[in-house]
Amino acid sequence: MRRRSAREPSRSPSRARKAKREKSKPPPQSSSSPPRARERASAFVAEPPRSPLKRIHQSIRRTLPRVVAIYAPKVPIVSSAFLLTLWVLCAPTLSRMYHALHTEGVVVSDVASTAFDVGRFVVSWNRDDQTLSAQYKTSRWCIMRECVTEAWSTVPGVPFVRVGSGPIHVHQLIAGHFRITLAKNLRTSIQTIDDIAYDAIEKRVTIRGKLIKEDAKIDRWMSKLGDFGAKLRESMAKREVYKAQAKLVAAYEFVLASDGDGDRLRFEINWDDRVPGVLRASRRRIVGLNQLEFVYAMDADERVYGLGEQFSSYDHRGRRVPIITGEQGIGRGRQPMSFALNSAFPGSAGSWHTTYSAIPHYVTHKARSVFLTNYTYSEFDFSDEDRAVIHIAAPTGFVTGQIIGASSIPAVLEAYTEFVGRMNPLPEWALDGVVLGMTGGQTKVRSVHKILSDANVKIAGLWLQDWGGVRNTSIGIERVWWNWRLDETHYEDWDALREDVGRQGTQLMTYINPFLMESASEKGTLYRHAEQNNYMVRNVRDEVYKLGSEPGVTFGLLDLSNPGCVQWIEDVIVDMLEKTGAMAWMADFGEYLPFDAKLHSGELPLEVHNRYPEDWAEVNRRALRRAGLEDKAFFWSRSASLKSPTYTPLFWLGDQLVSWDGQDGIKSAVMALLQSGLSGLTLQHSDIGGYTATPGRVRTPELLMRWMELSAFSDAIYRTHQGNRPHHNAQPWNTPELVAHLKTCVDIHVALKPYKLELMREAQTSGLPLTRAMLIYYPYDVVASNLATQFLIGRDILVAPVLDKKTAHVHVYLPPGDVWLDAWTTQQAPVQPDSQLSEDGGRGVWVTVDAPLGWPVVFIRKAAGKTAISASGALRDLAMARGGVPAAKRRVRPMDPVDRIVLGLT
Repeated sequence: MRRRSAREPSRSPSRARKAKREKSKPPPQSSSSPPRARERASAFVAEPPRSPLKRIHQSIRRTLPRVVAIYAPKVPIVSSAFLLTLWVLCAPTLSRMYHALHTEGVVVSDVASTAFDVGRFVVSWNRDDQTLSAQYKTSRWCIMRECVTEAWSTVPGVPFVRVGSGPIHVHQLIAGHFRITLAKNLRTSIQTIDDIAYDAIEKRVTIRGKLIKEDAKIDRWMSKLGDFGAKLRESMAKREVYKAQAKLVAAYEFVLASDGDGDRLRFEINWDDRVPGVLRASRRRIVGLNQLEFVYAMDADERVYGLGEQFSSYDHRGRRVPIITGEQGIGRGRQPMSFALNSAFPGSAGSWHTTYSAIPHYVTHKARSVFLTNYTYSEFDFSDEDRAVIHIAAPTGFVTGQIIGASSIPAVLEAYTEFVGRMNPLPEWALDGVVLGMTGGQTKVRSVHKILSDANVKIAGLWLQDWGGVRNTSIGIERVWWNWRLDETHYEDWDALREDVGRQGTQLMTYINPFLMESASEKGTLYRHAEQNNYMVRNVRDEVYKLGSEPGVTFGLLDLSNPGCVQWIEDVIVDMLEKTGAMAWMADFGEYLPFDAKLHSGELPLEVHNRYPEDWAEVNRRALRRAGLEDKAFFWSRSASLKSPTYTPLFWLGDQLVSWDGQDGIKSAVMALLQSGLSGLTLQHSDIGGYTATPGRVRTPELLMRWMELSAFSDAIYRTHQGNRPHHNAQPWNTPELVAHLKTCVDIHVALKPYKLELMREAQTSGLPLTRAMLIYYPYDVVASNLATQFLIGRDILVAPVLDKKTAHVHVYLPPGDVWLDAWTTQQAPVQPDSQLSEDGGRGVWVTVDAPLGWPVVFIRKAAGKTAISASGALRDLAMARGGVPAAKRRVRPMDPVDRIVLGLT
């Protein structure tokens, strides 16, 4: 071996490779090379292609290898880290594919057919069809089959209880906006009915059995191999025992019991929520069954309404409606606004189903109704032709609800509101004029009050939302301080203002919500007190869960599961009433409880979120009672839960756009008004003119005037709102024309006061809403029951407001079975139905009616009651005081057939 001398430098492997590359390089061509040689060398350099697309392609091909070399993972494709990452990403999808059901399931039972009397229901089990049903006796002394209707039934041979396991994904978007996804990794598909027990004393039927997960496809293949091996070993009996024990099995109990006056059938479903999973190769893990599917039959032609305050969906058939309370959003699908808002603030635009008041109750046109009494998240799925499916997030393994038996929709609403509570009539003074909403301080309030009083506008109240002061946010929007103490610099002499307007019959009103705004100044006193006493909901780090709806505004949410907090905020509200002398207030919000919050009670936010509006209303109701004002004053709420009507005297529809559209404008307000009445919210109203203005879109005088006409008839009280951009929006006091129109509409509202008070008393006794959908009385008329652009006030007065800009007439559908008169003139509609109302539907008629500003379209039934006739007479007296109905601008005529074809009306 040759030995390296001491003087010879050592060469590292890297230096050796470098030297080798240098030797392999071709020698550079000198400038002294012959011209012909240089020409031959340049011939091998390709010229760039002329096409731009080819140049781009060539550039990508040249650059891609370098990019891959830099950014490609430096670990082998089979490394443990790569495989672990791949498994984490793909495992949920693979699990769902593995557990995917290949059949809709089956009911298995040998229990003999039987039937039991449960209140006014007959609960029947049919072994031949494998169906469970509940028939309702429409008469207490029913002995004939003609007086029995089917209230509820399962799909023949299909499981009506299915449980599943999977993550419940909660997407908390911008504050107050949520989206929940129920992901099922596995689900049972076999339901056994092993026993049906009847308690004659309690009027209760209890069904017990098992819920079994069917084998996945790969499990069935492996099972066949196992069966083959067992046959060879002659151990099939042992094999069958093993197969039975290897399945996922959960015991369940389904209870049906009479509730209330016998018109409701209470159901309870409970199951083993933690069970051993499928046994594979001697391995078995515990599975949490945290989701339920409640499946039952529905006729293919059955139409579905309700589910709370729905703004964009009327007949829900074909839809899957989530039940979650939250902000409704801005735009709700109106483009390009919704796209722009969601791009900047995810979720802020909302969607077709977002609502302040999601209530798990519906009614069909065939007077069938099912509702849940849990507050957990659920989805009502009506997308199948022959069934309904309620998907429920149920981490506790227990779900309750009720089935209503009735022969008509009014009877459904009566039975439903008997359970959730009924709203009481408002104090009469609340209907004596307009409730004028404004901010701006004492000087402005006095000035506006004088303008309207001088014009003889009746004013029932001044709603001063900024009684606690105002602040300007970092984005230039004026916000009221959420500190719930009178700002004596903003209202220097509140008591004198109250006394001065009180002498004219006007009451002062205030504002409150369940938030406390953070501030280092004295405005943050209540926030600091609540923080020190743990009165606000907390985050996972056990700190105050700070919310923010816009830059420069942070606030905490009251923890109403804490009894100490409830008592304290009650004291704050009572103190507000005593020091301000307010006779009404807005109890705003209630939809913001985060799903990752920590509550004092230890409850899961998933099971409390939808209940929070009800808890907030109960706090305000107790404060009203403690102040001794229960029969004299009232408050109104934006959000609602199942039993909110028990506590809330009045609701309002929230924050609509200042627009004409059906996604988030005036049309959506009418739809929500009608839908909410089908879920127990019997006394409603809206912000006259809408609330939300956006850059480039403000409230116009025309929209404000048409909304004034709508609210004069539809609303329980007549309340205006300046909106979120008061200096840009048209206000009722801006011009003499607007003031005069306001006076006309307020006079209409006051003229209807006796009729509305009678309807409020009817709501208290029967649960029927003041403003009613045509569906309630004409369910089998497809046209009438699907109209959300006209409505009934009580039973007898039909109103068709103008809901489109630059329009001076409306098309009105007069339903069959009644004769209709123009309420302003008593002129009979020119065309009347020629058949009576029946289950097959009669023939209604379309008419076109002129509707100039100040003359809304109103009809009255010829067979109307005494109070409705008096209300119609009061409208005619108003018309005479204004010089009579303008005959040239007030025509009622049959609708042009061409218009019917163009508009798609039948």
